[in-house]
Amino acid sequence: MGDHNEKKPTNSGSASYSTALKKPALYISDLCQSHQVVLLGDQIGVTQHLDFLAALIPSLYESGVTHLAWEFTNSRCQGVLDQLLNAPEWDQNACSEIFADLLGVGFSYSEYANVLQAVWHFNKSLTSGVPFRVIALGLPSYVEDPDLLDGRSAAELQLRNWWMGGHYRDMTAFHMINVLTNEVLRHGQRVIVYANADQTTTKFIQWIDGVATTTLGNLLHRWMGEGVQRVLFHGAISEGALNKRVEDLIATSPEKPDNFGIKLDASTLGNVAVNELTGSCDGVETSFRLQDVANGYLYLANVKDWKPCLLSENFLNSSNYVSIEARYRALDPRESHYSMKELETVRREGQAGLKENWPSISQDDEVPVASKKGFFRRRD
Repeated sequence: MGDHNEKKPTNSGSASYSTALKKPALYISDLCQSHQVVLLGDQIGVTQHLDFLAALIPSLYESGVTHLAWEFTNSRCQGVLDQLLNAPEWDQNACSEIFADLLGVGFSYSEYANVLQAVWHFNKSLTSGVPFRVIALGLPSYVEDPDLLDGRSAAELQLRNWWMGGHYRDMTAFHMINVLTNEVLRHGQRVIVYANADQTTTKFIQWIDGVATTTLGNLLHRWMGEGVQRVLFHGAISEGALNKRVEDLIATSPEKPDNFGIKLDASTLGNVAVNELTGSCDGVETSFRLQDVANGYLYLANVKDWKPCLLSENFLNSSNYVSIEARYRALDPRESHYSMKELETVRREGQAGLKENWPSISQDDEVPVASKKGFFRRRD
């Protein structure tokens, strides 16, 4: 699999590594030491990935990273979020309220809340130094503020189609970079950004329905160049054949690693073809490989072994029911109010459907033959 002797990267943005393959936490920590921004792209609701992120906080701090930014809490909650993460005692109700302030019935998965609690635990353990912060990048919309609809439903104003379309996606990117700049970058601080993979593209410009999209990663790359790095969790790209090729190469390699982080242009893994993304890199429309669309890759488990996040128990209560019900009724309008039982059913149906949005791995693809020298060898 290559040389296992670990060496720290140099200070340059194009630092080379003495080995292509590292343990996931070490790979991310080393990358953060030499880049101001690391984008970590993922699917929604993968337990193993969120558990990894929660456990990563101390290593990030040791590497000089004092901020985790993500899109899973609304930016208008930043003050409340800062208070939560530095409170004398953990406040589960306050945590639930932060996640309730999202579209529909709230983003109420316990593993995302566990990340915040891990940050709180870490801050409580500090005896000196600045606390670790989580930066909320989520963009509030009319659906999150039903009072702004002036008695009309989101459906009547066609806001659902607007929210699902490119307008919201592109506006979200500009909102995110504005928040990230004001909260972190203008102060010269380091940050790891955890987001849906579609928001983390850098030099790759994705086209959807023939129209070029704009992502947070695109905007950062135009500004910072190689100072921003994109790392993908395995499975973050929703292309079943691609993910199967990667899994087959891992299975047939002599090393058969349980998990790893890897610099894509330092390994043959970077040459794996990406066939189902439409777009261009640096203005050139061409065929793509993994190393064309990302700088690094994290593998924790095969897609079939992913575990969906669990719902936070007792999330809906008398204190948040009115606001959550109003937001959901704006999205799915009807004259009568939704009962708490109906909203709980919506929550559970959403959790049950997480897997439907994950990549489907086909068994019909040809299995590649691994090199006897190891698939993850460094390419000099």
